[in-house]
Amino acid sequence: MTLASPAQQPGDKMRWENLLSPHRLDFRDGKIALPEGDPHPSPDGRSPFQIDVDRIIFSSSFRRLQNKTQVHPLSENDHVHTRLTHTIEVGSVGQSLGLMAGAHIVKHLPKDSPITIADIGYMVQAACLAHDIGNPPFGHSGEDAINEWFTNSRLAKEELTGSGRLSGPELEDLRHFEGNAQGLRIISQLEMKRFDGGLNLTYGTLGSFIKYPRSTSVPDSRRKEYTGLKKPGYYQAEREIAQAIARVCGLSPLDGFDGAWRRHPLVYLVEAADDICYSVVDLEDGWELKCVTFEEVERALAPIARHPEKYDGDAQKRWADLKAEPWYAEKSENDRIGFLRGKAIGNLVKAAVDAFIENEDALLSGSLTGDLLANTPLGVDAKNCKTLAVDKIYNAPHVLPIEMAGFEVINGLLNSFVRAAIDIEEHKTHGKRLPPQADRIDKLLSGKLSEADGLYPRILRVMDYISGMTDRYAVTLFRKLQGITI
Repeated sequence: MTLASPAQQPGDKMRWENLLSPHRLDFRDGKIALPEGDPHPSPDGRSPFQIDVDRIIFSSSFRRLQNKTQVHPLSENDHVHTRLTHTIEVGSVGQSLGLMAGAHIVKHLPKDSPITIADIGYMVQAACLAHDIGNPPFGHSGEDAINEWFTNSRLAKEELTGSGRLSGPELEDLRHFEGNAQGLRIISQLEMKRFDGGLNLTYGTLGSFIKYPRSTSVPDSRRKEYTGLKKPGYYQAEREIAQAIARVCGLSPLDGFDGAWRRHPLVYLVEAADDICYSVVDLEDGWELKCVTFEEVERALAPIARHPEKYDGDAQKRWADLKAEPWYAEKSENDRIGFLRGKAIGNLVKAAVDAFIENEDALLSGSLTGDLLANTPLGVDAKNCKTLAVDKIYNAPHVLPIEMAGFEVINGLLNSFVRAAIDIEEHKTHGKRLPPQADRIDKLLSGKLSEADGLYPRILRVMDYISGMTDRYAVTLFRKLQGITI
């Protein structure tokens, strides 16, 4: 892909040779330099996409996932998944999906293509490893807390909304904080080469990562028109990066929307890996914490473990037949859960790959409806697992009070840090006195607030700092700022 390559037009079919681009996001003199010619080979024999995997794993943002909520905030049970263990499992499943789908994809590449089956496995794995890297403390409730604060807090209403300090799209960014958009900002801006390409990942990996290729400015009323419009995938600060990803990967523009494109086909494999892991493993965690009974987990997983293409009958019959097997009845509950988890994941992986291959034309044209699992014989059973998790686990009595406390923590942090960002902006722009607290907060952030140019970049740096916190660090810092502990 070169600078001369034309941009995709609405309705154009995407091409694998562009979608799997090994070229890296590169900045020169502060501007994105679109690739020209062949990519530079690695001097150590690793493929470009294997390097992507390594860079993500060794990033500080990835490491901090070990103390971020998956479902159960601040859990004292070591057997329960953190965001890190979940991410590692998603990466493993994603690599399997990529390898299995890759065996099909490479058949359609030009004969001189350097892309291998292993490359596609690494590409999907890399995107999977980064898929939650932008999530704030306290999981999805943390996202809700941030968005609620920028929409309804007194400080936001008085100092940001209608003040003229921020543009409409910039305000939309703040009111629609999203882990996916923050994740793109981390891997393309914040890690390693700060504001100079970040981790300098390949465009193929970046395209596979950007699950929702649209800005925050799409009206909520239109989100259901296409799967990729469900959530924001980038902020205004990363708009040019998103445009470069779309250009180099040859993503088809979404007609009628400014700055929105059809999904990269490998996004569906990344999404499937995530869905497979949390659909199955969240139930296992729920059983470990006694949020659900063994029978509820067994009833949900057995129909997936007993794939309908191999075993006759509806979900109820497949569950009953499994329980009647002498070898199964002899196992402990713990061993049964392990068996069901392994078989369910294996069957879902195969079903997802089959759906990917069967729907390849729809994926390349950007016309596939729903996710991959929904287009498999196991789709209904997988959805039943999600429903059970929502009903019994995500809203469990021990989860809700901690999530409520998380709201207070994030509200308190935003009150202090955004206030500091505004004060620094007033000091820099109008020469107003800099309050001592603002100066101290800036020093806590190593001067990142004062070095930014403008209020919007300053507030984004506040978001970078707070969303990058682990659950425990957020609680500790909040208590210190409130004078509860010193």
